[in-house]
Amino acid sequence: MELLQLMYFCHAAKNENFSKTAKEFNVPASNISQSIHRLEKELQVQLFDRSANKIKLNHRGELFFENINTAFSFIAKAKDAVKDTDKISGEIRLLVETNRRIVTKAVELFSKKHKSVSFFINNSHDENVDNYDIIITDRIIQGKSFKSVPLVAENFLLAAKKDYPLPRSESLSVQDLANERFVTMDNDSGMYKVTNEICSRAGFSPNIVIHSDDPFYVRKYIEMGLGIAFVPAVSWEGMFSDDIILKKITDYTRYTNAFYNSGVYLSRAVKEFLNTLTDVSND
Repeated sequence: MELLQLMYFCHAAKNENFSKTAKEFNVPASNISQSIHRLEKELQVQLFDRSANKIKLNHRGELFFENINTAFSFIAKAKDAVKDTDKISGEIRLLVETNRRIVTKAVELFSKKHKSVSFFINNSHDENVDNYDIIITDRIIQGKSFKSVPLVAENFLLAAKKDYPLPRSESLSVQDLANERFVTMDNDSGMYKVTNEICSRAGFSPNIVIHSDDPFYVRKYIEMGLGIAFVPAVSWEGMFSDDIILKKITDYTRYTNAFYNSGVYLSRAVKEFLNTLTDVSND
């Protein structure tokens, strides 16, 4: 099993096309096909299902690709460790599932101070956490080597337009919202899960009329009066106009942590950014 052979496999696995891989590496397509065949023979399993001129990664291939991709990530970290000098530079890969505003502020402050550092930032849910240096999330990242740094503990507030016809009650409760229209983010988001959990505790499932993957538009739909929402008090602070009322009607608290893999090398840039992120969260 050779490194170049595994590079061929990973590229072919992503594209499911040997010709594209051959073009990428500037070799004949037969070289790629023969290399993959030798790999499959060594592993004693087929990694691709073949039909006519098409190839498709099968279940064994997906499992092998996932692990080899992780191995390449570790190799990249090893290269970073060798090149890491007194100068803070390189790339920081972030998975940001919650508290985007705080992370954005940390990136702004850090970038002004360390101009040789670049960022790759994914704001969507991703289970493949090994692809990132730091994961900012309200879920628990499994694995003995993952360590966490607490960032934010925040309540969720009910957000509604001032003229939205909320149930008339001297003491509005979550139970009073059973028949209301809710706006929230996509199903993989923390906001969606929190909304469902708050309502579930009150004995009903929320009537979600709008899902959006963009928090900006979630806020817009609330300001249009199209529905109400449970919103995070800290990360969405100051994001609404004066037309929105915010009420605390639940004691639900969300905890956001920054996770990192202590089993791989952390560059000086990553360590320094963690410090910046913690400082911003504590402000």
